Amino acid sequence: MKTIWSAPPQESLPNKKPPVLFLPGWGFSGQVLELADKQCSWASPSASLDPATALSEIFAFLSQYHLETIHLVGWSLGAFLAFDCACAFPEKVTGLTLMGMRASWPSSEIEAIRQGLATDPQAFLRDFYRKSFLGYKKESRRFVAEQQEALLESLDMQVLGRGLDYLAQWRLPAQVPQCPVSCWHGRRDIIAPMAEQAMIPGARTTIIEHGGHALFLDREFVLGE
Repeated sequence: MKTIWSAPPQESLPNKKPPVLFLPGWGFSGQVLELADKQCSWASPSASLDPATALSEIFAFLSQYHLETIHLVGWSLGAFLAFDCACAFPEKVTGLTLMGMRASWPSSEIEAIRQGLATDPQAFLRDFYRKSFLGYKKESRRFVAEQQEALLESLDMQVLGRGLDYLAQWRLPAQVPQCPVSCWHGRRDIIAPMAEQAMIPGARTTIIEHGGHALFLDREFVLGE
């Protein structure tokens, strides 16, 4: 299914500051961005991203809005996709902001996720969402009240499976993006432990001491120029 993107803000259209496109994590849609009021001007996808089609759909987004360049903000799985997009289209990406990005996902963890989905997908995903929002109680309550059930109903299990396949095989390539890269990690992140963070040559790294996984919600997170 073709991804529907929210439109970039008018003040970021061509000849002005490149717009920001938010790529959400595994099991989430771009709607999660609504929990972070300060970032509401970012464009985002309406559904979970499929790694099999994400890069071509990002390129289509640029073409649809006649955008020459863009800044990508990637969270968790979205960080891997943002990195790959910057490598594939270096002339299009002016900057990367990567949150909660691991160097790789251990096969044992991927298999545990697959088993959880096979046993009781909704119960597993509710627990995954709870862990993703640890440290952000207010936003977690809003997510449960406003988004969780509709998201669970909308998720495509095949897309989730392809996301796991993608995470299982991803390794940091020898080629790194030529644009500025900013990496953010939370000391209390249990989904992407800081000890397993991706070490990207030349990237600027910021550690949020009390940050969890959903760093775009953190009051200490600021999008770099």
